[in-house]
Amino acid sequence: MQYLQLVTGPLEEKKRWWQYKARIKHLPDNYRTAVEALERYLMHFGPADGAGAMAMYEDLADLFEQSAADRTPIRDIFGDDPVEFVEAFMANYPRPIPHPRAQPLHQRHRPRRRTRQDTVMTTQQPPAIQVHGLEKSYKDLQVLRGVNFEVARGSIFALLGSNGAGKTTAVKILSTLLKLDAGTARINGFDVATQAADVRESISLTGQFAAVDEILSGRENLVLVARLRHLRNPGKIADDLLARFSLTDAGGRKVATYSGGMRRRLDIAMSLIGNPPVVFLDEPTTGLDPQARIEVWQAVRKLAQGGTTVLLTTQYLDEAEQLADRIAILHEGRILVNGTLDELKRLLPPAEVEYVEKQPTLEDVFLSLVGTKA
Repeated sequence: MQYLQLVTGPLEEKKRWWQYKARIKHLPDNYRTAVEALERYLMHFGPADGAGAMAMYEDLADLFEQSAADRTPIRDIFGDDPVEFVEAFMANYPRPIPHPRAQPLHQRHRPRRRTRQDTVMTTQQPPAIQVHGLEKSYKDLQVLRGVNFEVARGSIFALLGSNGAGKTTAVKILSTLLKLDAGTARINGFDVATQAADVRESISLTGQFAAVDEILSGRENLVLVARLRHLRNPGKIADDLLARFSLTDAGGRKVATYSGGMRRRLDIAMSLIGNPPVVFLDEPTTGLDPQARIEVWQAVRKLAQGGTTVLLTTQYLDEAEQLADRIAILHEGRILVNGTLDELKRLLPPAEVEYVEKQPTLEDVFLSLVGTKA
């Protein structure tokens, strides 16, 4: 994958990559946002080799630096069709050799999507995620120290831990963005070290911050990703996802006008284009207000109800309690405990019954006043 090659490849390519990122950082906000949105697509569809990728990104920086200097509107850069702009831009660079499994998704047979009830009742299916003895260090800093866990198909698994516990590192390894030092990990039956292309076809990753294009409308964001994946009826795919995530009324508005919760739901919807069986959500409610968090929780529940396997990292105890079928507590690179909520509660002594007056919390007051969306 491009990012992995650029940050772990030859020293010269590393230098060029960080020089490019420094140039982008100094662009005006609207131009920088546009470039970062383009990176999302170019990482997947651009040149596979590090040198070719760097040539493409440097030309991209040249284009937007000159456009910013000339005060060229973003709309004029992209033209009438952003997809045509991206495809025309990438046509100037050597494309990666297609993987044998990489034909358009609509041409491949897909079995009926399993529901959570199917998954619970069937024990013959192997776990969607299998992690054994996972280790990762950055020089002298040991981040993961023999992590083990499995995630059943169609379930929500929460990796709970404080900042610096190793949650994001684990997700990056499972999504092939980082190389593991030791251990094994399999996603949907594919080894992350030796079958990275198959793993990437089986997953979708939503990072800590919504990666949506603020210049486009919500529907245009979805259509753009569907067309880049060469799927049939991208408009219908977009409309179905807008309805699924309660965004139909806002679909025609620019994403810049969306609330934090709406952006997050759109981000998750974009990650579902192509029906990946496994979805990674890395701290999906970071920085959101209570009402927006509830909106995202509802969206995550809908994923699992549709048969998608969800691995959720979070530092919020109530989030894991509300969503997860199983919870693993990660601390200083090790899994301390792994089980259902009831199993974890039984680790403590039985509760003593006391009669106390329960005062409402600030969150109770907030939600009672503003209400929650169904």
